[in-house]
Amino acid sequence: MGAIDAVKQPQPLNYQKTSEPVNKPVKDVGTSDNSPVIFRTKAYERDFAAQYTVAKLNFWRDPDKPSPTPQTPNLTSSGSGTDTTYRIGDPTRPNIQHDNGFLQNPNDPNDPNPISTINPTQADIDFYNDQLSQVTWAQRVDDFNIPFTDKDDTARNLSNGIEAYRHFLEGNGADRTFSYDEFVNEDPSGQTVLNNAIADTQRGAEDLYNQMIARDPSLAGKPITFDITSGAITVGGSDAYPYPDTENWQKAIGGHPMWNSATVTVTPPSEAGGKPQFSMEYTLHAEDRYNFNPDQEDIATGAPDAIRGRLEQTGLAHQYTQYATLERDVSWTQGDISGTTETDNPNEGR
Repeated sequence: MGAIDAVKQPQPLNYQKTSEPVNKPVKDVGTSDNSPVIFRTKAYERDFAAQYTVAKLNFWRDPDKPSPTPQTPNLTSSGSGTDTTYRIGDPTRPNIQHDNGFLQNPNDPNDPNPISTINPTQADIDFYNDQLSQVTWAQRVDDFNIPFTDKDDTARNLSNGIEAYRHFLEGNGADRTFSYDEFVNEDPSGQTVLNNAIADTQRGAEDLYNQMIARDPSLAGKPITFDITSGAITVGGSDAYPYPDTENWQKAIGGHPMWNSATVTVTPPSEAGGKPQFSMEYTLHAEDRYNFNPDQEDIATGAPDAIRGRLEQTGLAHQYTQYATLERDVSWTQGDISGTTETDNPNEGR
């Protein structure tokens, strides 16, 4: 949740389970030792814990290499040594449920539907207009962002927080995108989150590759490409995925869920006794429900969430969900994640 004067602490994720999938067999890939084995799958049914997957193949083919025979492996990482579970499959958003802040059903904390709003008073309308005037003026002044509790206080450089709050005031609940690259570059916690998320995805990729080789040892001598997707991780829930450190990003996104996906390519060693080389096109997916919550307050100012939660209750402002992706190209030698090479992907995320 991002909030201008009421940044909440991380909220637990609520997961919902869907129906069990029906398994499909793994097909033969041919006999050529140099043929690339490429797995691309799209799950039609899944549960959040990702214990099983059904796949329908889509594959990429290098024009310089023969086409592989389609495969649909039903593989899931063990979860041992990783922060979440990984499985073979196209990028698939975990079943994440967000709270509704001051519009949450008081009798059911898991109800996904917000309760009805109430009519605003003139005092509510005056406060809303004052808030909108503040953010509008703040965004017109270069390198100066007014605070939201005291107009005479020192400016606090809250550009992302102001953008998120203004959308709360004016966006009518529409989804919004933000830049995770900016979070990584501007907030120490952002870089920690990215480093640990990439390393976790690497461990998941190695686990799934080892399972492939155990299932079919002949694959060890072939280049293999496969897609993986993960469960959710809570940013703000651990030292590995810490809450935003700067006030700006505390107010812009706060604690939020994220998940990983990647296209992984494994190349056999060129020399006997060597180790396979891994490369992956990695994507971090993040989302956040921007709203205010009962019994919470802003970390920096101590202002109660209820001040601006009233704007939700009266329908003058609207909670919304904001999304971001971040992409990196990553390469390493099997078993040597510490020796990772990481570069920005030219298709930079939002």
